[in-house]
Amino acid sequence: MGILLFLGIAVVPVVFVWFLLRKGHSTLARVLGFAWLGLTLALAVIDAPDSVNSGSDGVHQEAQTQRSATREVEVLEVSAAQLASAYDRNTVAADQKYKGKRLKVTGVVDSINTDLFGNPYITMRGGVNQFMEPQFKLSRQYSDYAARLAPGMRVTLICTGRGDVIKTPMSDNCVPAG
Repeated sequence: MGILLFLGIAVVPVVFVWFLLRKGHSTLARVLGFAWLGLTLALAVIDAPDSVNSGSDGVHQEAQTQRSATREVEVLEVSAAQLASAYDRNTVAADQKYKGKRLKVTGVVDSINTDLFGNPYITMRGGVNQFMEPQFKLSRQYSDYAARLAPGMRVTLICTGRGDVIKTPMSDNCVPAG
């Protein structure tokens, strides 16, 4: 195994470990490479935020804690359309105003989805186009809430602004307001 392949596997195993399946690599190299891939994926899943709490008491207690925390921290009120417009105009200024801050966002649901890890998120109307609607990630404990939503419903969420991805505003740690 060449030094560049070794470094690639060490740094980004999910991409480079597959090169070990080509001819010329030993069984030991394959086993070690895929073991490293498995370990890094396991650590990523274990360390992933929004893990499912066991028991409804834990879910209720965490929701209460999040709601209490929103009362103690200043919450900026903004519509989904205003948030999208701010990021479209000037990402740096929008990040300074919203990123890392608690937001009370009101808007009309455009779609209800799940991310790669099964966590629910919604998009709200107001983006600069239909492909850049603001996204609001809920933790899994709010899956039932997300399941009751439908496009066109008006909702208000308390979230943490997380900046943007290609001018699409992103928020997480969202909880239903009220």
